[in-house]
Amino acid sequence: MDTIILSGKHELDIYMNPQRQNLIRCMQITGVPMTPKQLSVQLGISASSVQHHIKQLVELGLVDLDHTEQIHGITASFYRILSKNIQIGSLADDENRNQRFAIMQTEISRVFSGFSACCLSNPNVGKSLGQYGDMLSGIAHLTPAEAMELYAMVHTYLDAHMDPGKDTEAWEYALIAYPVSEEKHA
Repeated sequence: MDTIILSGKHELDIYMNPQRQNLIRCMQITGVPMTPKQLSVQLGISASSVQHHIKQLVELGLVDLDHTEQIHGITASFYRILSKNIQIGSLADDENRNQRFAIMQTEISRVFSGFSACCLSNPNVGKSLGQYGDMLSGIAHLTPAEAMELYAMVHTYLDAHMDPGKDTEAWEYALIAYPVSEEKHA
């Protein structure tokens, strides 16, 4: 799967915009090409605003025109989200580092808020699976090669499930894994 690397302030500004994040999420969840009008109804903002945000996301390489159709004599443009990995360069130590960390914090907070709302609003969601989502935390002891293997397995699995398929539903996720050293207590 292709990766978009957000290397500069301009790319980070495009990606970090809250309305664009909502637009990206909406398009990923629906998984079908949509018009700016359809997206505006979903998001509760004007179609012209959606069109502006789509133009920015097309520039970034995350959204593309799928097709056009004649609807009641008007040419409607249908846009689709592209299956791309976004790399924000969280380890880069440059003038955009704080902005990168703000993106990560916002994304993790949004995913956790959605998970919390799902758990609290409908405790029967996903009962057929025996659970409706979960949070795993702990410490795994990995060699550098095993850490790379884990990263590759997760990436491969998620890449294979980016696009909607028959009998699938959208699942939102946020994963964090990092090396941690032993803490000394006084």
